[in-house]
Amino acid sequence: MGNYESDANPNNEWEDSWDSGLNEFSWEKYLRTETDQVKKYQAIYSKLIRSSNRLDEVALYMGWQPNIEAPESEDSSAGNQVPEVPYTLHRHPLFVSSKALHGWLTEQWMRRVSLSPEAVDAASALSYQISLNESDYYGLLAVTALDMDDFALAIAYFKRGMSSLNAALSELKKFEALNIEPVSLYVKHARIRIFDIREIWLRVTSDCRATIARGSDDD
Repeated sequence: MGNYESDANPNNEWEDSWDSGLNEFSWEKYLRTETDQVKKYQAIYSKLIRSSNRLDEVALYMGWQPNIEAPESEDSSAGNQVPEVPYTLHRHPLFVSSKALHGWLTEQWMRRVSLSPEAVDAASALSYQISLNESDYYGLLAVTALDMDDFALAIAYFKRGMSSLNAALSELKKFEALNIEPVSLYVKHARIRIFDIREIWLRVTSDCRATIARGSDDD
């Protein structure tokens, strides 16, 4: 899926990343933009939650259209140009979208459970949270594999992430059976986000397989 691969280390920029010239303060300032991008994705996604085409629409609003250059700022000039920030995985659309959706799932789960702490047993709550953490972890590893152009490895990580998502969905069925309003409301919206994470991963997996197939044809 082009939208979620558009910033994947263009032109092999790893070498430039290690010799960025940025100091510790500059990196701290830059890393705070990761949170800004995640929050921006969450806000746009929430507004478009009712749209059946929300994933592509959010990607459009995030500026992830492939092969479209961002317009040049009016303030940019030869004497006032801000140094280009080196490439990091924080800029990868797949990283941002996965962090945003997983972040909502975890934050809202903690909030909803706190409203009815006696209704959800600790073992089930912990099992669900572990599934989310594993899914988030494998998603990040898949981004790393994509950045190394190892598409087969990315697919392997996506498969493991899918298993974690399926485990989370199984736990949601148990929570839904409790018939507790704040928990049921969470389950409804959590399912949407989990299925969207899976949809993103399936699209990227399809692209990875297509890329691998093209490489085999070239050989």
